[in-house]
Amino acid sequence: MTTYLNPFSGATIEPAQVGYEALTITVNTTLEWPINGNDTIPAAGILDVTATVANLQIILPPATQVSVGQQIVIRNTGSITFTVTTNAANTQVVSVISGVAQFIFLTNNSTIDGVWSAVTLGAGTSVANAGQLAGFGVIAEGVTLNQNYPLSSVFSNYSILSTGQASFYVWTGGAGTLTMPAANTLVPGWFCMIRNNGTGILTIAPATSSGDVIDTTSLQIGESLVLVSNLTSGSVGFSSFGYGRSNTFAYTLQIVNITATPYTLSTAVAASTVQKYTTALTSAAVVIVPSTVQIYAITNATGYSLNFQTVTGTYAAATIANGNTNILVSDGYNVYNATTGSGSLTTIQLAAGAAATPSLAFISGTGTGLYLAAGSNLGISSNGANVATFQTGTPGIIVPGGISGGTF
Repeated sequence: MTTYLNPFSGATIEPAQVGYEALTITVNTTLEWPINGNDTIPAAGILDVTATVANLQIILPPATQVSVGQQIVIRNTGSITFTVTTNAANTQVVSVISGVAQFIFLTNNSTIDGVWSAVTLGAGTSVANAGQLAGFGVIAEGVTLNQNYPLSSVFSNYSILSTGQASFYVWTGGAGTLTMPAANTLVPGWFCMIRNNGTGILTIAPATSSGDVIDTTSLQIGESLVLVSNLTSGSVGFSSFGYGRSNTFAYTLQIVNITATPYTLSTAVAASTVQKYTTALTSAAVVIVPSTVQIYAITNATGYSLNFQTVTGTYAAATIANGNTNILVSDGYNVYNATTGSGSLTTIQLAAGAAATPSLAFISGTGTGLYLAAGSNLGISSNGANVATFQTGTPGIIVPGGISGGTF
């Protein structure tokens, strides 16, 4: 090996550190200090490194061979992240992502591994950096961030998680339920998209005991919407937009949970013709519908009667008893019960019926009433059995059980 002497002191002059080196690595690569005639891969002052596969290491030279303060700048000029490790234990010093330069310097050289520190000098635009910035609804494509909605196919009852932000849920099952996360656990503006591509109605339910209000709670086949958390609004829950109503199935079922009386229907809820009220009430309640022309099919399962009226409250109102389903008509002022009417009916025609199933019967006793007996005679049944028949001819009245209680 050629040596050089200082002409003033006669001491050997150490080789200078290599200033720059560009490396392309395909395997874990160990650096060497450019001393003692080493001619392998030098630990240059500035290293540009391109890794060809993932999880590769740049292994630093022994720390005991140089003084503290020794420094190297390593820049990742490729698109694949690699790590810089110590010499013996292969302990990670720093991970160098694409486009980033790391300033690495030695602070303790008492062992082969030594103690190294690293400072990030800067970064350029790169695939890896874009990937680190990608979040909900955003994906890295090349060196740019692009909008993206992850698609999830769901075919059985499922509870959407807070991590489902910006996801697109496509229902592919029969009738079922998607349960939303509690709105107070989400960031304001959290959203997801839902489409019913299944074979039955899809119910959208609030989280159990959350008290959340959802302005659209069911989707017919082919319908879709976007739901957004509305923590900053008056009622905590979700508001929808982009609701695509099915042309094949014109009606949707809206589940309404009354939280106060009077309870005012929002325009979005009132747009649903078929409504079912399921809240377990402790007393009768008033429901205020918008002052617009609309037909409603209402089922009352609250335990108490519901009184429907417009916001003015000075016009006609309609009352639906618990357990009943009625058709209501609003003219924008009055709310009428369409199952009742003024005037008289000239003719009512009923099926013939039988003693066990009379045509004219009672809710509490379906086997008791009137029916058409043989020969166009009028039969009376009680508890499913004939107790009397009225007919033309003799005798005019037939009472199988006999008559008692008076003189004939």
